[in-house]
Amino acid sequence: MKKIWLLLFAFTIAFPVLAQPQKGYVYLKNGTILKGKYQYTEDLSKIKIESAGNIWIFKADEIDRVSNKKELIEITLQEDFKKSPFFLRTELGVLAGNSDNSQAAPFSFTSSLNYNLNPKLSAGLGIGFEFLKETYLPAFANFEYKLRNTYATPYLFLKVGYQVPLEESNEIYGGGVQPVYYYDIWPGTWPQYNTELHDAKGGFMINPGMGYQRMFSSGFGMSFAFGYQFHRLSYTGGNDYQMDIDYNRLTIKLGFIFN
Repeated sequence: MKKIWLLLFAFTIAFPVLAQPQKGYVYLKNGTILKGKYQYTEDLSKIKIESAGNIWIFKADEIDRVSNKKELIEITLQEDFKKSPFFLRTELGVLAGNSDNSQAAPFSFTSSLNYNLNPKLSAGLGIGFEFLKETYLPAFANFEYKLRNTYATPYLFLKVGYQVPLEESNEIYGGGVQPVYYYDIWPGTWPQYNTELHDAKGGFMINPGMGYQRMFSSGFGMSFAFGYQFHRLSYTGGNDYQMDIDYNRLTIKLGFIFN
């Protein structure tokens, strides 16, 4: 008899502790997710939720599950990965260079469609526009690795591809991207500029870097990234003329993620 009374006494002491409100996420069967404090009634038939200054009371059979924040992030990311392994990353920014360059920070726009190989690693293909001496279309393969499988995480990226010129040719002057040519028919002749039109052939590009992304929902997020971009542009002209120009730039970009 004493044991029974001891058990009853222990239960009356422990139950209020167990029944204290807890912070977390409550999933309703209708798809709604509420964040706040939740507490079941003594008979476990109902649950009271305090969220954003409001109080809701639901029957227990209306609840799908409850979880804390850590569990929510892991479960949500796993579910998103299963639903849609594709995501689109669109970025706007500049290719910052030396202030002495004729184009210190040309505009860059890129967009890539990526496939999640696993929750952290993805690969995709992208195109864009970059305004250098001519307008170019970068066509590239994009590889990304997230350091954490969470809504907010740093990530590493590598873009490798080719700069495709969108203009057939450009007039290139000495002192710009082409050296000055001298006409040595007669001694003492003043130097003149070669103003022949040359064909832009484009060239190889590589852009490694790192960034930080934050998903605001399962379908939308933003990112900020910076990296190093190298690309070589080739030009050809008459008399077997050929010239390569190497660009070494710092990329600074703001991105938008759509899933």
